[in-house]
Amino acid sequence: MLACCVMISYTTHALTGFGGIIIAVTLASHLYPIGMLLPILVPLDILVNSYIVARRHAHIDRSILFREIVPFMLIGLVIGIAIFSYTRAAELQKVFGLFVLFLSVRELYRLLKNTPTVGLSRVTSTGYMIAAGVVQGVYASGGPLLVYAVSGFNLPKSVFRSTLSALWLITNIMLVTSYSVTGKVTWESVEYFLILLPIVIGAIITGEKLHGLVNERVFKIVVFLILIVAGLSIVIL
Repeated sequence: MLACCVMISYTTHALTGFGGIIIAVTLASHLYPIGMLLPILVPLDILVNSYIVARRHAHIDRSILFREIVPFMLIGLVIGIAIFSYTRAAELQKVFGLFVLFLSVRELYRLLKNTPTVGLSRVTSTGYMIAAGVVQGVYASGGPLLVYAVSGFNLPKSVFRSTLSALWLITNIMLVTSYSVTGKVTWESVEYFLILLPIVIGAIITGEKLHGLVNERVFKIVVFLILIVAGLSIVIL
């Protein structure tokens, strides 16, 4: 069952550039504690993002990545790592799920009605990026908030996927380092990683093929549908 969760989530991630961990965690947390899952899933996520960055590095918008996103994400990430180290933050997860659900339904409605996405102010966008960093540090699932924060950039799907993959590669390397330092990476998590490795490779191949077949509008619809499903899963967990 865990392998099925991983196949679905990382096929989605390879297709869109985000969603791997949040879908895997929200589904697999019915089977295992989140604290056990993250030291397994985050290294797998690094593998997927490394492939996308290596294969599609020309599509990375480095200006947006390093000037508009990384500085604020890192601020939140440090806070989130501290929260993950000292608390389970169960209630925060429910609030996060409701928030994701609200944003996703609203944006999907606008997209289906062909209503232009309302641009965020610089202050609001920065706030979402910091919040995304906090959630990334706690649950390694900052994608939904970050997607909303960068939606005003109107990035093409290839640039969107590659730029976000580069960001997750940076933040998840930091997360794995923190897991190692705090003793959350164990031989058991390494064993699970090795067992799931072939599944993730298959997911990368599948997602890569699907990415080339999906047009821009369908891609955006898929993105927000993913967020709705993920948000619902968190709320009813």
